[in-house]
Amino acid sequence: MNRFTALALSLPCVLGLSVAAPAQSPSAQPPEYLYLLTITVKSGSIPAYESFQKKIVAAAEKIGAPQHWRTWAVMIGGPGRTFNLALPFNKWNEIDGWIPVPQMLNKAYGEAEGRRILAAGTTVIENSETSVLRLLPGLSVRPEAFNANSGYIHLFLTDVEPGMVPAWESYIGKLKAAQEKSPQYPSVVRRVSVLGSSNTYATAVGFSNFADRDSWPVNDDVMRNAYGQTQADSLDGARLRATRNARQLVLMYRPDLSRPAVGPAAASR
Repeated sequence: MNRFTALALSLPCVLGLSVAAPAQSPSAQPPEYLYLLTITVKSGSIPAYESFQKKIVAAAEKIGAPQHWRTWAVMIGGPGRTFNLALPFNKWNEIDGWIPVPQMLNKAYGEAEGRRILAAGTTVIENSETSVLRLLPGLSVRPEAFNANSGYIHLFLTDVEPGMVPAWESYIGKLKAAQEKSPQYPSVVRRVSVLGSSNTYATAVGFSNFADRDSWPVNDDVMRNAYGQTQADSLDGARLRATRNARQLVLMYRPDLSRPAVGPAAASR
């Protein structure tokens, strides 16, 4: 998918995580799918890109576009010029109602101004990538929809070796069971890619401030307490053999670049 197509499809529906957003019920479940757009802007172009996205938010509001999104900026673990945008959905037919960015801008600002805004915005983008992730409720820990009081997400991304998916999911199942035994362990939402890169697993843990993390139990301790040292070591070995690549990011929610829905549908984690 080229940059223009990705923008036309995705920017109006942008992974996404301010306190000003509507609160979610603690019992609300995460959406079945997340349509993700990851954008890296050119060096020195962050203000221009943010201005572009704000115009898209304003256009969506002006014309009453059906899609809603949350936007996150990479804070730790990757280029600070990277924005993660997410549109949650539960059924594929929801995508049919999305309004492409060019059409949205043209309707809101007129064709000439809409084309100018789109051209200026696309020129500051260095790279873009799209994917869709599906919820794994059976491998998540007390999964909850995005809580508006959480301003950050700790995101774990793991590319699993082809042929090792069963071993990986078996390990994650053991880890989930051990984590659920700890009342201090936070809500963990796990997903797997269904479009985009193959065999990529994402684990998202939301938090409101970095002090929250001091109470998170360490996975090694959780596994050892649940299974004993010998089995915990064996399970960790299976994890390492199944892992092709792993990385961690901390994302900061950008409410000024988001258009969250009202009510449970606003979840995007």
